[in-house]
Amino acid sequence: MSKYNPNRLVELAKQKSILDVAGMLGMQLKRVGRNYQWAEHDSFVINPDKNYFSWFSRGNEYLGKDVIEMVKVVNNVSFKEALHFLLEAEVGTFDITKVPKSKPFVYKVKETKTFDYARKYLKEERGLSDETINFFLDKGVMVQAIHTDYETGKTEPMIVFKHLDVEGKVIGGARQGIWYNKELYPDNGRLKRTLPRNKGGYVVDIGDKAQFKKATPENPFTVIAFEAPIDMMSYYEIYKDKLTNCRLVAMNGLNIGVVSRAVVDALCTSSEEMKAINEKVRLEEWLQEINDLCEKNEQVFEKLRIVLAVDNDEPKFDVKLGKIITPGKDFYEGLKLKNIPIIPHMPKCHEGQKKNDWNDELKIRKGLLKVKAQERTLQNMITKIKMSQPAVETQTMEL
Repeated sequence: MSKYNPNRLVELAKQKSILDVAGMLGMQLKRVGRNYQWAEHDSFVINPDKNYFSWFSRGNEYLGKDVIEMVKVVNNVSFKEALHFLLEAEVGTFDITKVPKSKPFVYKVKETKTFDYARKYLKEERGLSDETINFFLDKGVMVQAIHTDYETGKTEPMIVFKHLDVEGKVIGGARQGIWYNKELYPDNGRLKRTLPRNKGGYVVDIGDKAQFKKATPENPFTVIAFEAPIDMMSYYEIYKDKLTNCRLVAMNGLNIGVVSRAVVDALCTSSEEMKAINEKVRLEEWLQEINDLCEKNEQVFEKLRIVLAVDNDEPKFDVKLGKIITPGKDFYEGLKLKNIPIIPHMPKCHEGQKKNDWNDELKIRKGLLKVKAQERTLQNMITKIKMSQPAVETQTMEL
């Protein structure tokens, strides 16, 4: 007689194919590279190769979660109810032996010799100055390139924000379209994707990288994180006179793992060092490891300071979650890094604004964007209620 294993049913449930289960839950997914995004929340990403999901805007609590957790979150049910749902679900099972090995990143971008279309877009549409544009161009992390739609064969200019490793090798990148086409890009009106098999984030250092390792509690190493590269460029233009000896990181959304990798990169001098650390703990989880170690020893990691310069999002009621959500604020509050100084710095909403980001803030300060008066709607009432709560604005001007 075999010994009873109380975890057997849980393991059976975890083996259900996460993509099949997402279909049963009625989740509309869109493919992005090898992964899938939930149409309702683009920070909710399913990794079919590992059979898990991450909800980056919810912080570390929702990173690398299994299919049981997905049912709990999406259906807003208990663990027991989610387990029962999965055991009854007639869906395929996950077989790791059938998962193809991931291919290494290959930089195949067709760069142009000029930056004319990109400069015009960044100046006229985004309000950035030539001085700011030239600063980032001189860093060697931004180029104009040609994007080809392989379904139609049509081409268009784009900006590629390169992701570099510790030795300056391209390991990924973010693509930003220049031409507006709402029919082709219904979500943003312009192309906005990362390169296939992308790694890391868009990183720009201000000051001497060699000084980062010499940080002290009195003069900590500062990392400022943004949702997108253009937010970073806008923030730089606003505060460039106050930015010294810090690292700017664009997360391509809300992803603390990108920040974690960027911190390790800043403290290493070679890919061998990075590889050695990654063998002990995943680079994307290094911050959590340091935090847990500090918590165990009842310490605070005062040599590092992270500033989250994310969007000030409009509060919206999420029917599935049954609560009001504000992605940027929720991301900050959901981080489980209580032993690492993390400071939120979101642009304040001006009179008539329901939301604000750093590019809009730059345009408002330069008189390039006028805010319209709001209509009295239910959503605006929700916004006002949320905005009347204690703000997460802090004194990050003292950078």
